[in-house]
Amino acid sequence: MTDLTTVDDITKFMEHFYIRLLSNPIAAPVFDDIDMDAHMPRVVSFWEGIAFGTGEYRGSPFERHLPLELTSELFTIWYDTFCSCLDDLFEGTIATMLKERARSIAFIFAHKLGLEAPSI
Repeated sequence: MTDLTTVDDITKFMEHFYIRLLSNPIAAPVFDDIDMDAHMPRVVSFWEGIAFGTGEYRGSPFERHLPLELTSELFTIWYDTFCSCLDDLFEGTIATMLKERARSIAFIFAHKLGLEAPSI
């Protein structure tokens, strides 16, 4: 297995991640009103920026999540799914950094929303 090196790698990972996340009966309802065709390029751009420092993503990820009914359990599911999907496809410095960043994001978002810390 190799590390992530291109935007195509990020896209492959995000597609794999959302297929699995959307099959989770607890997480899937959060996405009922989300246009995944519009969401996917934004989320790829977000993670591409983190992975490769491209700076292409514009916007506030936290604010985009405010209308959603998020829970600490959902953050745990999100993070566990994120890591397992990343481990399915890649290994290396960038993959490790993305998992660390995802963990940080889960804790920060949960804290800002006044939720219990996720079990991660």
